[in-house]
Amino acid sequence: MKSAYKINQILLIIFLLCFVFLLLFGNNKALFIDINSFTAHSSPFIWANLTFLGDTLTACAIMLLFIRKRPDLIWSGILAALLATLIVNIIKIYFNLPRPPVIIDKNLINIIGPALSSHSFPSGHAVTIFTLAGILMFHFRSFLSRLCLVILACLVGISRIAVGVHWPEDVLAGAALGILCAITGVIIVTKLGWNKKKPVQLLIGFLLILANFYLLFFYDCKYKQAIYLQSFLAFAVLVAGIREYYLLLKNK
Repeated sequence: MKSAYKINQILLIIFLLCFVFLLLFGNNKALFIDINSFTAHSSPFIWANLTFLGDTLTACAIMLLFIRKRPDLIWSGILAALLATLIVNIIKIYFNLPRPPVIIDKNLINIIGPALSSHSFPSGHAVTIFTLAGILMFHFRSFLSRLCLVILACLVGISRIAVGVHWPEDVLAGAALGILCAITGVIIVTKLGWNKKKPVQLLIGFLLILANFYLLFFYDCKYKQAIYLQSFLAFAVLVAGIREYYLLLKNK
């Protein structure tokens, strides 16, 4: 538990320092062009699928897997998501900064999926994936598992630059905010012990099952290259999640 807190705190400090450094001394536009141009040499399939993993509904679907064994993580995720959503929406409305396709000629950048134009800061996908990674850090205890979580989250953050809709500052701020919300959610749940309330746990599990059904059959992630990953992930999590829900229901 303490090691997970420590790792999250280190990540928070790193992302905040990088954000401040870029804000004060870096060239946000030039760095975006460099990263976007570099990733353009690889397949758009990779970046579309990575950016899909930062979708809020995707994160909700994944949390179904922990409904029986780690309900504390479910509650931590709910609180962290509520806090993150509130903060992100307030910041986006207050600043309403333009996205790269508005500032840079679209012919000069690589755009994958919809070319968004407004509410750039911070990156919501970066917030989501780092909130999820920060919370899952308390479940996976091995160094390798935690390292994979961080690497995957960083790649999802970079994917927002690769698809052409976020500045590096957006991603760094989103990563820091996501980690902060994850830590806050875990701290609150740890102190209040909400994970012991089984009736509410069953209700949350049912809602997460519905979220998976929606992700599998109705949700449009806006990235056609990610449709197969979306279907596979939703189906796999749904099958495993229903099993976990059944075992939870059976365990009176």
